[in-house]
Parts: sequence; structure tokens; C-alpha cells
Amino acid sequence: MCRTERPGDGDEIDEVVFAAFNRPDEADLVLSLREQGAITVSQVAEYEGAIIGHLAMSPVLVNGEDIGWLGLAPVSVWPDCQNQGVGTEMIREAIQAASDFDWAGIVVLGNPAYYQRFGFRPASELGLSCPYPDAGDAFMALALKQPAPTGLVTYHPAFEQL
Repeated sequence: MCRTERPGDGDEIDEVVFAAFNRPDEADLVLSLREQGAITVSQVAEYEGAIIGHLAMSPVLVNGEDIGWLGLAPVSVWPDCQNQGVGTEMIREAIQAASDFDWAGIVVLGNPAYYQRFGFRPASELGLSCPYPDAGDAFMALALKQPAPTGLVTYHPAFEQL
């Protein structure tokens, strides 16, 4: 079951994010984004009352302007629960939530084969780029509204610590 993050979920979310990546960087990112009020969508997946997954989306800028786009990152699933559809369910619900709340689009840096099934496509096809020179087709976008913007996408400064 997926739901919105609630007060008191932070410690459990931090554990899931750390375990999913087997390092502290992404957990520190989520904590930093949360402390700075920069998370727009924060969903958890629960199983028998325990949090087994977390997904965060935060605003991104296009050409230095906030035009209603979000960055999807990170998506975390407890290691023993990976490859069981948990991430898929969270991503589908997050895309729906972004659409319901009238966001214009979403970018993600990840595995193209995985994210294309949700409608993401290489951001370069939309004329979007990111500051990561080796991103290539792993930098993807999903326009929820048209016309899609073009230009350089930048994430919240907390991402610079990754």
C-alpha cells in the first residue's frame, strides 16, 4: 500500500533509503530536502505496518525558473522487497499525484529501460538537458502539460552533495 509520508515517518524512511542504496548519501539527501522543505511529493510503501519503500519529488528549475516541473529522486525500496513491484506502484502513484496537483512535468535520472514504461523518454528529445555531462539518455522527462519547456534543468542545491 502506498500513502503520503506522515509526521513520524522520517527515521523509518531514512533506514529504507540507506538500506536501498547501501550508503548514506541518498538518505542524507532526503533528510536535507525534508529539513529545507524542498520535498513536494513524499510517498511511502507499507507492508504489514512497516515502511518498505520511499519516493521523493522536489521542484526543479528550467533555465533558472520554476515552471512547475519536479525531479523524481530518490526512489528507494528495502533490499528484500526489491523486484516485487513496490517501486512501480510508488512511481505510478507519484505520477498521478503530480498530475492531480497540476504539475507540468517530471524529470528523472535513471535506467531508461525501467522508466520508459512509465512514459518517460530521453529529456534531450524534448530539448531538456541537465548539468551532469555523462547522463545521456538516463536523463529522462515526462511532460504532464504541453508545451514542454526546453533548456537546462537544475535540481535543488542539496543534490550537489551526491
